Amino acid sequence: MQYLSAWGSIFFAFLQIGLLGFGGGPGSVGVIQAVTVDTYRWLTPQEFAQGVAVGNSLPGPLLTKMAAWIGYRVGGPGGAVAALLGVVLPSAVLMLALFALIDRYRTNPYVAGALQGIRPVVAVLLVLLVWELLPRQAPHPQQILSAALGVAALLALTVARVPAVAVVVAGMAAGALLLRPGS
Repeated sequence: MQYLSAWGSIFFAFLQIGLLGFGGGPGSVGVIQAVTVDTYRWLTPQEFAQGVAVGNSLPGPLLTKMAAWIGYRVGGPGGAVAALLGVVLPSAVLMLALFALIDRYRTNPYVAGALQGIRPVVAVLLVLLVWELLPRQAPHPQQILSAALGVAALLALTVARVPAVAVVVAGMAAGALLLRPGS
């Protein structure tokens, strides 16, 4: 019976995320953090940041990976199912309804403007997420090395046009060698 209560909480928490998270995984990360770290306290900020990092290193949508991981952590396999249902149902239902309306009113200038207006909001959510993940104290050597790896990844992706998969694998390898605890 204890799990049923947890599963209900998980479902409704991720239903809220599914209703409020715009822009897919990256745009929803701030909402996921607010609900799972700040409201329910299922994770610490450090655990959440680690989950985002691992989730981004795996293929597939970040939002569903985060839902499955957090749901499983809080409520076992049933919690993972509850989180996935909660996060997917709103977008699936709304997507079908919204695309029917967009297709019908695509030439309306208000509809076109609304679609353009959501983009900067999602960008701000991403900037806020990065800001929240930055350390609040003076950097130590591992943080400086981690930042250097981030800059190297940015350059590899944008200047050298290295495929994202290769950059992720290289980042994981560099982290395993240089950023492991105690190194």
